[in-house]
Amino acid sequence: MRKEREDNLFYITTSIAYVNAPPHIGYALELVFADVIARWRRLCGRGVHFLTGTDEHGAKIARAADAVGKKPREFVDENAERFRLLAEKLNISNDDFIRTSDKKRHWPGAEKMWRALEAAGDIEKRSYKGLYCVGHEAFVTRKDLVDGKCQDHASAPEVVEEENYFFLLSRYSARIREAISSGELKIFPEHRARELLNFIDQGLEDVSFSRPAKDIPWGIPVPGDASQTMYVWCDALTNYISALGYGSPDESLMG
Repeated sequence: MRKEREDNLFYITTSIAYVNAPPHIGYALELVFADVIARWRRLCGRGVHFLTGTDEHGAKIARAADAVGKKPREFVDENAERFRLLAEKLNISNDDFIRTSDKKRHWPGAEKMWRALEAAGDIEKRSYKGLYCVGHEAFVTRKDLVDGKCQDHASAPEVVEEENYFFLLSRYSARIREAISSGELKIFPEHRARELLNFIDQGLEDVSFSRPAKDIPWGIPVPGDASQTMYVWCDALTNYISALGYGSPDESLMG
């Protein structure tokens, strides 16, 4: 049952776990950290909404499923249940568990976000050629490589040339910097805020926001363009508000 929204509701989330593999001890630790904060806030008399969940789309998921002879849907269902049971076994006090493959709860929010960004002129389609790391499910640059290989996966990225949608992040550099510097956007600890400001000062680049559906069919189709699949930035990141009802008839927790 959905909670009634409180004016001073404290909202806390973990990152959502990528289900290409079973849970590991590092994610268990993250659950416990978030649980401690949620329980403390409740003891202080604060209303709390505590979210966790799973990120279930992308090429890495499809490849992992294929490697064990399963369809992506069967594969993510099994691993998502492992993550849900982990939270249960650890007695984590989460109020909700969101899955990005949930077509009723999550997809409408991701689709609404895409349309809103598109209407604002923040998305454009363009051709792009670059180095794509399957392990990261992201484009990388040569400066990210060591001896031509990804430092994290010890494998050479693929040279990919394709037509994708891009989110025009570069146009927001000054606005984001001002929000952090003024304290409007609060980041703790402070050294992380300084780190982010330094990153912004190096110049923000536009972000690849989709991939061709022929290469990544396991995901959310781009609204109005079934030839493209939403990339993680619009799909997975939207979970933190789709879980609150964004894109659904009931947005009572959105405020």
